[in-house]
Amino acid sequence: YIGEYHRVDANQTEDLETIFDLAEKNPLFLGISYFEYQVAYSKTGSEMNFGMFGLGSFVLAEMPYFSKTYSIYCLAPEASPLSGMSMPDAVSKTYGGAPVDTTHLCQANPLAVPLNQEGFETVAAQKGEQRMASFIERTINHMGGTVSPDAQQNLFSLAAEYLDASPDDGFATLAGYLGGKPAWASFDAAAECVANRNV
Repeated sequence: YIGEYHRVDANQTEDLETIFDLAEKNPLFLGISYFEYQVAYSKTGSEMNFGMFGLGSFVLAEMPYFSKTYSIYCLAPEASPLSGMSMPDAVSKTYGGAPVDTTHLCQANPLAVPLNQEGFETVAAQKGEQRMASFIERTINHMGGTVSPDAQQNLFSLAAEYLDASPDDGFATLAGYLGGKPAWASFDAAAECVANRNV
């Protein structure tokens, strides 16, 4: 068994398929652990060629650690030119998994942006119906409401409407509409503010 394996100058799909074939044919060879998940920025030179993901430019959060604060950057897939795809996709393909959806890795999370005009504009700029639907449902939850599975079509229709319009006062308009308690959402009259455990 090889605990750290990654032949940098190879076509990753072809190389890994060869490794898997050897492991299948030879009972003394159990396989490999692919090296490595993220580029090791603490190292230099050729040691930085092994990561499947590098760091993007978008800061997801700030992390206080003792007396310092560190920026937590998003992940960006590293290229695998000889494989004709990204490094994560080459590895997942060979292992029989689904390609990694990297579309929103370096975008603000609609479940974490502030529930105000700034957060609304951030999500609207992503031009994703699912992203806007998540933001709207979170706003409904904040107001003490829930959206049942049967009402998902209503939620997505509303998301599409606000993606197309994206007015300057979009959040105020949205909040006003939701404050009217649309029939397709359920609202608890006794709801109180609680911490969001899903973020």
